Amino acid sequence: MLANNRLVIFYYGTFIPSANGSHFRITSMLDRLSPEFTNLTLYSYENHPNCPWTSTSEDTFRKRWPGIELVIERHTKTLRYITRAKNLLASLFPAAASRFLRMSLANATPKLEALKNPSNFFIVSYAEGLAQLNGVDPSRCFIETHDVNFVKWAKLHHKSPVSLVPLRKLRGEMAVLETARGVISISPTETSFFKMMLKAPTVAYVPSWDPPKTERENDHQGYDFDFVFAGSEYIMNVRGLVSLLEEHGQWLANYRIAVCGKVCDDPAVIAAAAPFPNVKLLGFVDRVEDIYARSKAALAPVDGTGLKIKVASALAAGLPVFASAHCLEGLPTGYEGAVFEIGEAKASEVLKDSGRLQRAKSAANRYDAHLKASGDLPQFLAALHSLFH
Repeated sequence: MLANNRLVIFYYGTFIPSANGSHFRITSMLDRLSPEFTNLTLYSYENHPNCPWTSTSEDTFRKRWPGIELVIERHTKTLRYITRAKNLLASLFPAAASRFLRMSLANATPKLEALKNPSNFFIVSYAEGLAQLNGVDPSRCFIETHDVNFVKWAKLHHKSPVSLVPLRKLRGEMAVLETARGVISISPTETSFFKMMLKAPTVAYVPSWDPPKTERENDHQGYDFDFVFAGSEYIMNVRGLVSLLEEHGQWLANYRIAVCGKVCDDPAVIAAAAPFPNVKLLGFVDRVEDIYARSKAALAPVDGTGLKIKVASALAAGLPVFASAHCLEGLPTGYEGAVFEIGEAKASEVLKDSGRLQRAKSAANRYDAHLKASGDLPQFLAALHSLFH
């Protein structure tokens, strides 16, 4: 990389400690890119409404990634209004989306202005991130999509994806993505969708930023839990867990279930778990890996879009996963034997036979390695390096 060139990563708000899937995703991205690029900057807004930066999170960041420059500014009320205006204008006039995204408010983000070197490139988290930034050249940006936003919005609000508001959001989302140099997708289905819808940007399928791990034996015997569910306060996690207990609670009562993460604080979850003494709401835990190590399998009863990070995290810990039909749809092929649709018969088959459980854990290790080795990450990294030489 040339001395004055930088790769700038934008993420709105802190992700320390990691409390949801997008936090784990950006963390793994930084872990992967920090040894690859010598001039690397994370740009962020300090005053995210739910995940603001603090002196503690800044210190933790600098200790974990000492080679990455951390640049933080405030996202003012005026900038928030401008962000909304850009998104609306992009949906109404998609051909002019690039011009709208370049618009900036003078003197609002002086630190970002210093990063707008014409030799720098950006990786922007989420399509809406381009509008949140105070005017950047989208042709020098790669967008880490995380989701298909218009579908996620429709599911969150119980709307048909072809009703008026989601269709407007689809129009704006595709208009913004079309302006980018490249799009990073998290699942095979979303990759196919973006390739079908977009003409200009290169679409890279990156299911995981983590390097493949060698298969490890998993002969743990002293399990404290049969199932573990890890989730943030995100409404789709709440709905999924509540629905799981409503629909499958009768047979799940025979299993010890650990629930960890901020999802435990939601009143609906607390109420749904109250009749089940076998369900332990552990709250936020610093190291979910420690709970994984004490559990036989993971639960992922959620809807939404994309590859569920909770599924990938459980597989990385060597746990088989019992998931919703939607989660299965977001997985690359080859998951059979490691990820199962939630059901009483399959749970009994896998969890009550130690030999069968070990085979499922071995399959989880193999599929985790397959997941991390698949996709376009090597090609994407090579293309990114070529921009700086």
